[in-house]
Amino acid sequence: GPKLAANLSTLTGHGSTKLDEAYARLTSLQAWRVFVLEERMSPEALGFYSEAQNDGLTSSVLISIGLWRPAMKSLRSLIENILHSLYFNDHPVEYRLWDEGKFRPTFKDLFEYFLSHPDNSSLPETLKGAGELKRHYSHLSNVVHASAREFRMTNEIETLKLWNTTADGIGKWASTHKKVLRDANLLILSLFAIHLQGAAQKGVREALALTIPATRDT
Repeated sequence: GPKLAANLSTLTGHGSTKLDEAYARLTSLQAWRVFVLEERMSPEALGFYSEAQNDGLTSSVLISIGLWRPAMKSLRSLIENILHSLYFNDHPVEYRLWDEGKFRPTFKDLFEYFLSHPDNSSLPETLKGAGELKRHYSHLSNVVHASAREFRMTNEIETLKLWNTTADGIGKWASTHKKVLRDANLLILSLFAIHLQGAAQKGVREALALTIPATRDT
């Protein structure tokens, strides 16, 4: 109650721009959905995509009240659901097996699939979203499991600390959020670029400008 309100006030005080930019970046996922994916992706795959969108929003809400590690965990879940969405869109039979509890691809398998995918592997290094997403996933797994001292919420003398409302905390979250959304968009772009040829899908192009640096436009 009062503590959450206080956290929100503190974080919006020194992190409102970062929160606004994060919400803006999330519009790229919605633009893909509305202009491209809903017509070309199976309903089953779109289910995972919806979860990814929800993870992005959840992460922003959690960081706005100081729940730093859960916010980072939601970013990791966003990556997981994007991978599943794109993979099962390519593999309807495997989805049916997954739905019956008979198939569970590991994240190692998923990353290897996209790293070797001809639409991704033939791109310049600066446009290969899959490889960067794999690095972000590893980083976020370390954060979630507190596998390094720098990611701990407590120190040796504190017994419990639920919040991180520091400018440094939201800065680290925002930096990771920016990279995850950039490379998720690059992965989607590698697989659906044909639908953005010429002047097609102006809305998607405008949304991508919020996530992909201008240096990579050409």
